[in-house]
Amino acid sequence: MRVFVTGATGVLGQPVVRLLLEAGHHVAALCRSAQNVQQVVTLGAEAAEADLFDPDSLTAVMARCDAVFHLATHIPPVANMGKPGVWQQNDHIRREGTRSVVAAAERIESLNCIVYPSVSFMYADKGAEWMDATNAVLDTPGPLESTLNAEAEVERFGASTAARRALILRFGGFYGPASADSRQTLEMARKGLTLRVADRDAYKSMIWIDDAASAVMAAFESDADGTYDVVENAPSTQSGMVAALAAAVGRKRLWALPPAMLRLFLSTEMRASAGRSQRISNRRFREATGWNPGVVDQLHGWRMMSRTD
Repeated sequence: MRVFVTGATGVLGQPVVRLLLEAGHHVAALCRSAQNVQQVVTLGAEAAEADLFDPDSLTAVMARCDAVFHLATHIPPVANMGKPGVWQQNDHIRREGTRSVVAAAERIESLNCIVYPSVSFMYADKGAEWMDATNAVLDTPGPLESTLNAEAEVERFGASTAARRALILRFGGFYGPASADSRQTLEMARKGLTLRVADRDAYKSMIWIDDAASAVMAAFESDADGTYDVVENAPSTQSGMVAALAAAVGRKRLWALPPAMLRLFLSTEMRASAGRSQRISNRRFREATGWNPGVVDQLHGWRMMSRTD
């Protein structure tokens, strides 16, 4: 199949493109600069130069494609998340960029599937109870409202005809060697430190980046349709995550920096969101696609990362 990919050079995009090519699909990857072109060619994909915010431009390069993986984002690093205006570019990509992608896709008769990577961070606190997209209550902080706008655009594509699918994957927090934030977290742990973002008993649902990429492929190659949660099998509590980090770096314990440190990085609204307990289940997605993560929990994930970092 011919698959058009936005965000092909990103943390999620690169492993997804590799998996698509390994599976024998033709990949056309959106490029907006000479640097992007070189990266895409190095990956082995076709460089498709177009403007993400211009449906006419996109229609020309998406012609004859069977599916779109709209993976483009511009998530700021944790250290910058609280700065004024830092989310504007990401909001622009999610709102206007997604609207443009969908408008172009609707014009192409052969195109019958859009895959969009969303997030689960907008779920309200539910303590130790399991939740997923079918029963979670949305309590969306401002910087994530554009994610729901993007979901609505993708859903509209799926509802346009019976032959079209809209796959929305609400991911847990990404971690792995490709994540600068993860590398920084591990480096702090080696120094005996960790930054506490929630109460000890609060659950945080994460996903290893390569497992997120394999989930995108599993969704595409299945008959699944709709919104699903993609997280590890066994989400850890905050204390469980700290214990996993300590074990990964060979320490008996880590000293937690005070939660007040978060004021240096996150707005009041985002700090409140980070403090929620979100014990998210991936069961629906596993049953719909047959996918299973290779890294089932953070004890294994952080240990793997410490060996490759």
